[in-house]
Amino acid sequence: MWLAPVVPLPGLLRGAAFVGSALLIPLALVLVPALLLRHIPHKKPPRLAIVALIVAIVAAVVLAVITRQAGNERALQERGRWTEAVVIEVENRKTDKCTLRTSDGREISPQLSEGDGCEADWLEPGDKLRVLYDPKGAAGPVEDVDMELESGSYQGAIGGLTALIIAAGTWGCTRLNRRDNE
Repeated sequence: MWLAPVVPLPGLLRGAAFVGSALLIPLALVLVPALLLRHIPHKKPPRLAIVALIVAIVAAVVLAVITRQAGNERALQERGRWTEAVVIEVENRKTDKCTLRTSDGREISPQLSEGDGCEADWLEPGDKLRVLYDPKGAAGPVEDVDMELESGSYQGAIGGLTALIIAAGTWGCTRLNRRDNE
């Protein structure tokens, strides 16, 4: 997930990386124990093992999202360009999205999301925003904000979640294996 915006990978590969990270890895964390559970003769469900595996699954999904954000910030640090963008369209849905265009007429891709400065209640077509965007279109733009982009600030969270996934997944599978041998 981190490499997708940093390298930058083509849009199709970025989507596949997110699906792999946020869906397939947690699915594997479910399927392996589920297949093992079929062969375990037990009187009651192994609750601690199931809880450990649920923790690992949730941590894997959160890791995918955090890693994506860290990659976006790193890409903007390396290639980002500031521009005075014009709002072309505002989509007022569950999550607001704004289509932006640079002052020289190029459309900024991907769209500006609600969390990064697109507020449908405050913006309308024709409004101007100062945004940092990726000219290669791999990282999402962000509105001019007071805070600095610090992709390195995610290292502790990424390392901690990775350790949690490994520890909880290993412990959960070990608990299942122990029940199998009892």
